[in-house]
Amino acid sequence: MRRSRIFILLAIILLLGAAAVYLFLGRGGGGTSPEGEATPVPVDVVFVAIAAQDISRGARIPEDGVIMSRMNANLVVETMISGQDEEGIRSRIVDRIARQDIARGVPLTEAMLTETSGDLLAGGSNAALAIPAGYTAIAVPVDRLSGIAYAMQDGDIVDILISLLLVDIDPDFQTILPNQTTPLFGSGGTAEFPAGFITGGVLTAEVSEDVNIPPLPFGKVETDEITGQPFHIIPQESQRPRAVTQRLVEAAVVLHVGTFQLEGELEGEVIPVPEGGVGAPAPVDQVQQAPTVEPPDIITLIVTPQEALALNWAMKVGADLTFTLRAPNDTEVTETTSVTLQYMLDTYEITIPTKLPYGLEPRLENLITPELPNDNSPAPPQQ
Repeated sequence: MRRSRIFILLAIILLLGAAAVYLFLGRGGGGTSPEGEATPVPVDVVFVAIAAQDISRGARIPEDGVIMSRMNANLVVETMISGQDEEGIRSRIVDRIARQDIARGVPLTEAMLTETSGDLLAGGSNAALAIPAGYTAIAVPVDRLSGIAYAMQDGDIVDILISLLLVDIDPDFQTILPNQTTPLFGSGGTAEFPAGFITGGVLTAEVSEDVNIPPLPFGKVETDEITGQPFHIIPQESQRPRAVTQRLVEAAVVLHVGTFQLEGELEGEVIPVPEGGVGAPAPVDQVQQAPTVEPPDIITLIVTPQEALALNWAMKVGADLTFTLRAPNDTEVTETTSVTLQYMLDTYEITIPTKLPYGLEPRLENLITPELPNDNSPAPPQQ
């Protein structure tokens, strides 16, 4: 009996000790929360202005167009409109003008807002956003033939060919050769030679001692190989220009085909409302016709500044420009050779026609260009 009492007392002492240790560790001895978790470290929180609705470029920010969102200070970007004073932030935004289109949920920055509508020019056009740095855009006229039958679309890659007509000119006068000349008088006798600019066609002039024949007014002097007699050659027509074609611009990007839509201009045509309101039958004499689509007469290209200068020069001198279409993403640089009459004859082995004792009738002086039916088809009758 006595021994069992001793065991009971020892068990009670052990239980009381365990309870004391538990209370000591759980309520203040370990520095942890009752749940055993570490005490959280406080974090700075600021207000960030957020667009509460879609805001159009040029519109004023309404009172309900902005909301405040709490965000950790270490996550806030310097450009965001933020701070500790919620009302102070709101007063900096409300009634200001949006420089650009602002989507709902986007954090607002000072660069998005302005005080006056004149600053909207800083936003620029949508077309300018598609031009890479170091490039520029230029507009070039096109028609159905030069514009690849209107196959070009925005984003296509094209080459531009240029064709010119060249003539020989006097470097001093910058006039077409040959020049008109006037004889110089000197001692040594006189001579007669043809002169087309004088009535009768003969001009008498004195001949110098050193020169047997004076300068002629036009043409050139050649000597007959058999008789040795000099004679005067006068051309029967003016100088013929010589044609040349070469690639001017390579791998230019089409920014837009046609004329850009002006700000405020409505797309498409306005459909008139019939008399009597929507749903009322249209008058009998009113026939609905499909809207006509005008073909583009201009194209805007993204080119280098030097290519823009070359295109501007070509347009100002009236050079012929032709577009060729390339495959998507094809920007490979290739070498080309200028094409002239001599190049065509040599490269493609074109035979020069032999002078025959017979020819075509009627006389053919110009190549016949085929007529395209679509170019000469009559306009549809008006109903």
